Amino acid sequence: MRNPPARAFRSTLRMMQSTTSTSSTCISPSISLADFRSQLQFFASSSSSFLVVHTVPSLSPQQHAPQIIHVLDSSFNSPTRAHFRIALSALHAYAPKPQRLLLLLATQNADKAPKPASFEQRLAMMRLLAQDVQDQYTLDNKQRGGQDGLAVDVGITKKPYFHDKAISIEESGFYTDDKTGQQPEQVHLLGFDSLIRLLDTKYYPPEHTLAPIDALFARHRIRVTRRTEEGNKWGTPEEQNRPREALANGEREEEKGKREWAERIEMVEGESEAISSTKVREAAAKAEWEVVERLVGKKVREWIESERLYQEDEKG
Repeated sequence: MRNPPARAFRSTLRMMQSTTSTSSTCISPSISLADFRSQLQFFASSSSSFLVVHTVPSLSPQQHAPQIIHVLDSSFNSPTRAHFRIALSALHAYAPKPQRLLLLLATQNADKAPKPASFEQRLAMMRLLAQDVQDQYTLDNKQRGGQDGLAVDVGITKKPYFHDKAISIEESGFYTDDKTGQQPEQVHLLGFDSLIRLLDTKYYPPEHTLAPIDALFARHRIRVTRRTEEGNKWGTPEEQNRPREALANGEREEEKGKREWAERIEMVEGESEAISSTKVREAAAKAEWEVVERLVGKKVREWIESERLYQEDEKG
């Protein structure tokens, strides 16, 4: 079943964001945990599989509809500077094309209490990450003489797999160009470990082939950030190029992997420092706030500290 049209999403979003709560902790004058909680409840009970719950609007008018939607999909428990760098790197790489960024959280297990941060807390932190990315991109863009602004969306999905997420984003109509009816190209921003999962046939029953992800590569592309920190388990950059090369050489054809998919996979270098959400949670549990800020940035650190996130024993 197709999702409601984009105007229904926007109308619902505006209605829900206009509701404020004096009993909840506020993220901004118009956004609270209660707002995000209401949107999550609405989404869980709806037939929709994708919803934009918040947008950090462009600071300057966007002259053209976006041609590119960068999709950064993660558990965001918590957001980190690694997420920030992956998003910003992609935005700069595709400039000056009209583009937009989507931070996406999967909620397919919404019937279970997520730990250690609730989904509404993660959405709050994603909103702060969205603001950080927009602020830095706007500053960088001005220094380079760019004119177009950047809008950053925070979205949720019920779909667990990348190809299904791409389809649900399309079918929502949220990013459809009102004038032409065309969809922008999606660029899914992955870490190397996610590329391995994407190309693992065990995730595609019952045939256990790569055929299901043909829909992803037919219209969209992926940008993979290699793991470059010392001692990473994935090996050298050359070794991490092997999954792409295997496709290009036809080594996955028996599993219905296509050679041309390799042209839709971009491999880029990551940072030398390993930054993970696990490290953030460990540092927060010890109240090592300088370490937390180095890993997540000032806004997210302040939120984590004020909410006392990750202070409880995670075994509980």
